[in-house]
Amino acid sequence: MAHRTKSGLSAFFQSRPMMLFMKYAPTTLSGAVVHGLGWLYHALHDVERRTIRRNIVNFARPLGLLTPYDLFSRARSGLYEHYFEKMLVASKSRSYLSRYVRKRAVFEREAVLAEALNRGKGVVMVTAHWGAVELLPVLLKLRGYPVSVILETSTPLLASTLQRLAAGSDVELIIESAGTAVLKAALDALGRGRILITQCDEVDAWRRRKSRTIRLFDRDLYFDHVIDFIADKTDAAVVGVYCRRLASRRYRFIAEPIALNGKGSGAATKSLRLWERYVRETPEQWYQWKKWRAMVPESAVATSAS
Repeated sequence: MAHRTKSGLSAFFQSRPMMLFMKYAPTTLSGAVVHGLGWLYHALHDVERRTIRRNIVNFARPLGLLTPYDLFSRARSGLYEHYFEKMLVASKSRSYLSRYVRKRAVFEREAVLAEALNRGKGVVMVTAHWGAVELLPVLLKLRGYPVSVILETSTPLLASTLQRLAAGSDVELIIESAGTAVLKAALDALGRGRILITQCDEVDAWRRRKSRTIRLFDRDLYFDHVIDFIADKTDAAVVGVYCRRLASRRYRFIAEPIALNGKGSGAATKSLRLWERYVRETPEQWYQWKKWRAMVPESAVATSAS
């Protein structure tokens, strides 16, 4: 997820006043405030709001979705809920987060993860910017799994806060802007038999070439093969985990086998197709809409817009 100090909604929610508010406010109140501030922010920032809406229309048109404006409204709510979850993890105490996740989350098909770990070569856990992904390291820590997380933050404050939160636990944070060599750290974590959490839709890290694409969402998208490289290099198993948001802030984590045998199993393609399946099912739980067009080669964008 490397922190880059920048302006915008993400940086605002990761500011010190917001983190202090989230730390002490009741969850119901803080959630309502985050949503209210999110709607206000986009009411005042027309360019960003239009970008999200335009990208959702571009996404929805080839799929025959007839109500992209309704999706736009639901996707914005999903985005604000993501910020609520991110700041909850960064602001609340470990004991609070433990109680919160134990009370509200279930983990389906956990045996898939156990089978993958039993190989003894580590597990690449692939997820995406979908659902309550920020709670995934908390869930795994509660179950005693050794976890290493590749992540980004928008501010140094959030990065340092998360590092303090992880200190003394079996959760390792891999943050490029903190001076970590991401690929080396990832390979090292897997070599020690750990779970490495990464996101297959982190488009800023993709090596985008027009000659290398994959068919997803009824169009061609850029294809990045880093997950294949890591799996082939380490022989680690590859497992997908997605966290679906349910009503009343309940959560369902679901483990999916992607490539349990490690090498030569086409893990990158399978990971992206799993991501496609979840986004098609509930697109409003995906929140990378600002970056959607960066995933699509220019020719495909021009064709869709015509």
